[in-house]
Amino acid sequence: MTPLNMYVFPFLWYSLLLGAVVYSILKTGHLPDLRALGGLPLLLGAVTVFISWMSSRMKRVGIADGHLVVSNYFREQRIPFTQVEAVEGVWWYWRRLVRIRFGPPSDFGQTVYYIPKWAPLQALLHNPANELRMLVKEHQSLEKWNVP
Repeated sequence: MTPLNMYVFPFLWYSLLLGAVVYSILKTGHLPDLRALGGLPLLLGAVTVFISWMSSRMKRVGIADGHLVVSNYFREQRIPFTQVEAVEGVWWYWRRLVRIRFGPPSDFGQTVYYIPKWAPLQALLHNPANELRMLVKEHQSLEKWNVP
């Protein structure tokens, strides 16, 4: 996953909102009248809360030596496959967004979302959640045979 979903898009959204308010102030000389805008401020507020929530939970995920490597570009944590409780596709962003739930919470929380790097191009061919789920199950089933 690129930092586009985590940093760039939220920055552009907040800049657009701030720019609209500044434009309104420069044009009219006062803050916009929210009552005159109808339901638009509620819609913009809901979208802003959703973007903030999603971008705070979006992480970069990789696989190395039986571990998920979870990163937010500032810190990184290796989480063993045995601590992965579930790998699920998200119904509202089908075949692109993957949700990973951990048994014991990680440093990044109980749930992490990620978008695989090539998901938009490969969305019609395969489901990235199914691939990761199969890899985790395969590793967990082999784990009992690798007892030292």
